[in-house]
This record gives sequence, C-alpha cells and structure tokens, in this order.
Amino acid sequence: MGRLILSFVFICIGTVGFSACPKASPKVAKSFLKSGDQRVNAAWLEKNLSGRKIVFPSGEFERYWDNGSYSYHSGGQKWAANSYKFYDSGMRCIGYSTPRFDLYVVNGGKLVLVNQNKERYVAKIK
Repeated sequence: MGRLILSFVFICIGTVGFSACPKASPKVAKSFLKSGDQRVNAAWLEKNLSGRKIVFPSGEFERYWDNGSYSYHSGGQKWAANSYKFYDSGMRCIGYSTPRFDLYVVNGGKLVLVNQNKERYVAKIK
C-alpha cells in the first residue's frame, strides 16, 4: 500500500499540464525590435522551423517536431510541450501549462529569438 501511494504521488507531481495556445498572439511592442530587424510571419516560421532543430551558441537547442510538439534542451535537462503555434506577428507560443510567447526576427541574415525579457539570442536552423 505504501508503494502505491508513493507511486501515485510521483505520477501526480511528475506530470506537467499543458495548455492550448490562443488564436491570436499578444501585441508586439516596438521596444522588442532593434534597428535592422526584419519581421517574419507564421508561414515563414512554419516553413523554416517545423520539423527542425534550432541551436543557440550556448549549446541549448529547441525542436519543433512535425507532430506539433515542442522540446527545449539545456544543460542536460529537457522541457516539453504538446503544442506550439506560430503567428503572423512573428511570435511563437509554446503550449506549456502557462503558454510562453517569444518573438522571432531576422537581423543581418541571422535568425534571432527575442524572449519575454527582450533578451536576444542568435539561432541556427539545423
């Protein structure tokens, strides 16, 4: 009986809830953009990111799986979500329990991810 309760507690704690991304993205504030940023739309993101691995200089990477799921890998850890969505604003949503929104732009021919804190990360599409 004790093992059953312990197993149940582990399963409940170890399970991550997922949420659906909304139909529309949050508005992109001009402060997220820098000189030279070129906006991309949902079609561009879908064509260039879906089914691909996106690698950052620090060795972290994310994957936009063909089945619509997403994963992010950093320092031997992995975070996963059942869904992702691209928007014509250049935003992407990751369907975590609290959806996460970030912006993609192209600057100087390089893909740049701008996170919610306006931190910018150059990415390579593999």
